[in-house]
Order: sequence, then C-alpha cells, then structure tokens
Amino acid sequence: MKSKAKVNYWVDIVIAIAFVLSLVSGLILYLGPSGGYQGGRNPGYGSTILLLSHHQWSELHTWSSIAMAGGAFLHLVLHWNWLVCMTKNLFRKRKKAQALTAACANPTN
Repeated sequence: MKSKAKVNYWVDIVIAIAFVLSLVSGLILYLGPSGGYQGGRNPGYGSTILLLSHHQWSELHTWSSIAMAGGAFLHLVLHWNWLVCMTKNLFRKRKKAQALTAACANPTN
C-alpha cells in the first residue's frame, strides 16, 4: 500500500472512531438525565451512565468532536489538489471538463 493511501486510511479511521464516540456521547447527553447539582433539586446528580458521569460524557463528547473536526480538516488538506481540480472542472465546458475530471481522478502528485 502506498504511503499516501496509508495516511488517508488512518485519517479516515480516526474520523470514523471520533464520529462514533461523538454520536454515542451526544445521544447519552441528550437522552440521559441532566447534569449539575441545581441547588440540590436534581435527583440524578452524581449518577453514572455506562460507568461514566455526566461530566465525563460531556468531556468525551467535546474531545471526540474536536478530534473529528481536526480529522475532517486534515482530510480536506490531504485532498486539496483534487478539490481544486474538480472545482475548476465545474466551470469548464462539458467535453473539456470530462477530460479534466479523468485527470483529477489520477493525479500525478
């Protein structure tokens, strides 16, 4: 496997794992009991869901979302030349654009 393909693979794996963590933690935060002491009026304060507290789920959600955003940004950087090439093709005439689209699919860099 080429090294660029390996980098793309691992970036995509990181994005996928971060997405799943963000999704699960977001659903737990949305559907689970609210966090915070609330002046003693919160009966669910201090409870755990799947071994983690509300605060820990919130931290997991925040950091996995940051990792996902960072991975998506890196993904865009790695594919920047392809994005530029395809965007240019959108504004060219049809026959010429078809030839250039094929060139975008097989970049030399």
